[in-house]
Amino acid sequence: MASTAPSPEPSPSPSPDPSLGNPSSSSLLEAVDKLKFFLATAPSTFPASPSPPPPDEDRALNRFLLPTGELISCVLWNGLYHITGTDIVRALNFRFLAFGRPVRNTKKFEEGVFSDLRNLKSGTDATLEEPKSEFLELLFKHNCIRTQKKQKVFYW
Repeated sequence: MASTAPSPEPSPSPSPDPSLGNPSSSSLLEAVDKLKFFLATAPSTFPASPSPPPPDEDRALNRFLLPTGELISCVLWNGLYHITGTDIVRALNFRFLAFGRPVRNTKKFEEGVFSDLRNLKSGTDATLEEPKSEFLELLFKHNCIRTQKKQKVFYW
């Protein structure tokens, strides 16, 4: 007769990112609401300017600071608003963290998100930027992307 081993203790709920200190659930959920509001309104809340800002000025970016210390940027370029795949990953990563489901394997998570983003088409959903283009240089300078290789930058 086989004996049954006691079932293991349920694992404790995942703890938030240590870089966040010890935020309360309500403060994380409040940050998620603020992020959702930013994502919904960022293009309409750019500082008013009589003429388009020069591409190398900070006024080309509308930024949101996540509680993790990372920034999400809405970038105005050639009259269109953009977001990078890296910023999309940052926003999703924070949302998972805020809902108590921190991403365990960051590399696999990023690969999955970027795989999904490959389905978005250049010209319709994104612009395909050549390596070291002026736009990629701006994005790299402001930490919106990690590399200046040829890549898609998505329309807001």
